[in-house]
Amino acid sequence: MSDDSNPNLEEVKKTYRLIDDNFDTVYAQCNADQKKQLIASRDAARDAFWRAVAENLTDDHGLVAQTYADLQAANKKIQDDLEGLQNVSAFLDTVAQGVKLAGALVTLAAA
Repeated sequence: MSDDSNPNLEEVKKTYRLIDDNFDTVYAQCNADQKKQLIASRDAARDAFWRAVAENLTDDHGLVAQTYADLQAANKKIQDDLEGLQNVSAFLDTVAQGVKLAGALVTLAAA
């Protein structure tokens, strides 16, 4: 299945891949509470991705477009933060925001 033609799905997938592909590196820098938060964020991102795969994310309402743009910005920040991860707490906050936006995008675009 090719999801290249659906930008909403691609952006949700990017959120999940950024977290999952870098999970071990970030996990190694986390304290016990942060590890739980990272696991929960990864699992929520995975669930949002698979929900997006199952849905037809074609709604292009203005709110969908804004959520998409916000998710793009969050993914860019996650990617940038990964390059020189200094503050795990701030990074986890950014990840949590990205996961919330991914979930919102799936819900809105599937409507």
